[in-house]
Amino acid sequence: MKTHPNLNFCFKGQRNYVQGPDIVAKLFAHFDSLALTAIDLKFNGIVSTNLALIIGHKSAAAKVKLRCKLDQVPTEIQLVENGELIQCRYEYDESQIIQHTQLDLAQQQISLQAITGFTICENFVAMNKYLFQHLFPEAQGKWYFTRLEQTHVIQNDALITVKLVKNFNFRLTKSNILLNGAIIGSVYFTLVKP
Repeated sequence: MKTHPNLNFCFKGQRNYVQGPDIVAKLFAHFDSLALTAIDLKFNGIVSTNLALIIGHKSAAAKVKLRCKLDQVPTEIQLVENGELIQCRYEYDESQIIQHTQLDLAQQQISLQAITGFTICENFVAMNKYLFQHLFPEAQGKWYFTRLEQTHVIQNDALITVKLVKNFNFRLTKSNILLNGAIIGSVYFTLVKP
């Protein structure tokens, strides 16, 4: 078991939890010097404190579990809440992403038309949520980002398309992430009803 430095976060806007894209960005940045491929990341609950990063140990308390290859070596990584309170907060406006997209309800997809200045994960999460709000306006509840599969790390300036491919009665949805027409990953959401 190898423990790495803690990952520290700030809350976005009025949220009292750490947004999934911030966790993904911090995790990917931590391993930036390594080739990170075959990514399968699952969220197992809301994160409200900073996180300890642990490699090679399965923790029942892990809020995030990542299976991947680091420089071609199969690796399991867990993120566990360490109890350290989050002390900072910053503004975040998803509409700054959405204004650079094109929605195609007939094809059940949304495409990014210009670089946003946000992370790639912030882009596809905001895009997917916006797509669902228009495809399923009657759906009551809050959409949560629950899983990410990626072949490799994608650059933040990639002009991606997000396309819904499966909806398991809102308990789980799957949307593919496409770059230049090729599937490079999938993002999963769950609707939590009030």
